[in-house]
Amino acid sequence: MPERAAALKYICCKVLTSIRALLYYYIMKKSTISTRIGVFAGAVAFCAGTAFAQQPAQGGAFQPAQAPLQLQQPVQAQPGAFQPAPAPIPQQTPVQAQPVPPPPYQGQVSPPGAPPAVAAPVTGQFSIAGKVTMPKSGVIDAASSMRLGVELSAEALAAAPYLYYNKGRNPGVGRVAFPKERDIYQRFDKVTVEPIKKELPFKTGDTVDVLKSIKKIKVGGEKARLVARTARGIVLGFAGKNAVIRLTDMWGKVEGSERVVKYTPFIPVYFDDKPASGADVKAKVVLHVDGSVTPYMHQYIVLNKGSEAGVKLGDFFKVMDRKRPDRIPEELVEAQVLNVTAKASTLVLQKVYRERLRLGDEAGLSFRAADK
Repeated sequence: MPERAAALKYICCKVLTSIRALLYYYIMKKSTISTRIGVFAGAVAFCAGTAFAQQPAQGGAFQPAQAPLQLQQPVQAQPGAFQPAPAPIPQQTPVQAQPVPPPPYQGQVSPPGAPPAVAAPVTGQFSIAGKVTMPKSGVIDAASSMRLGVELSAEALAAAPYLYYNKGRNPGVGRVAFPKERDIYQRFDKVTVEPIKKELPFKTGDTVDVLKSIKKIKVGGEKARLVARTARGIVLGFAGKNAVIRLTDMWGKVEGSERVVKYTPFIPVYFDDKPASGADVKAKVVLHVDGSVTPYMHQYIVLNKGSEAGVKLGDFFKVMDRKRPDRIPEELVEAQVLNVTAKASTLVLQKVYRERLRLGDEAGLSFRAADK
């Protein structure tokens, strides 16, 4: 009998241990209400098992080889009680502020109470006094290589209309054939050029200009024709007497019957912002290229004086009202010369002071930039 009691006691201890383990798992997984019930039942089972295990065994009772391990009672975390410790914020190394260099112009004003900013000298930049520091050997100085003044691009020079003096005849040695199955030619199209006389004075690879006749006028009793360069092309070859060209540049429409002439090269022209001295040219407005008497920016006008009278490319002329007994002359527009021939010059309007500009208004040289 004592052996059976001891064995029964050992079995009960094992069962209670298993129950406590299940209760521990149940406590950790279930909700708060079920957890509290489980804690209470586990505590009762734990106390009963402890009291039963501490009873002395009867003489000669069966003793196990090793006492079972006792599991520690879990501590139930209350809702909201446990808060994880915040992760430590890494300390960032402070970045030392670099001094801001003063702007490279004269008349710098510092904020009130702020110490003056001291910048390291920079080679080849404008100093506070406005002077240019010479760069060291091997250093490219962008500031000293900047161009100051007026620039006339090659595109603007090529597109400017001009007067052609040859008793009113059309210029050119060839004529553009009319396009087939369309109205106008486009850039990179192949164009057939027919000779006006016996043959064309071109060869394969030559560059040619296409001129459009705009109108006939008389200047000082002499006939002239206003023409404009509308396209440029390269001679690809010949088909009999006709030349085949490919249009590479266009400034207007090419519809057929335009005249073809030898290529006139244009490169950008730069002028200094300092005026040249010793020039006084007087002229008159003889033509509005588009026929509009109301001036507007970038409108073309033509004066009756050219290189023979001292007009130069890039000159600025100020146009005034022609003299009248009942009106004081006023400034009307200011324009710049884009094309000069022997007897005329073409100008583009850069400033507009009044909303009127008539033929016969007087123009005088107002500014001549020095050549760079």
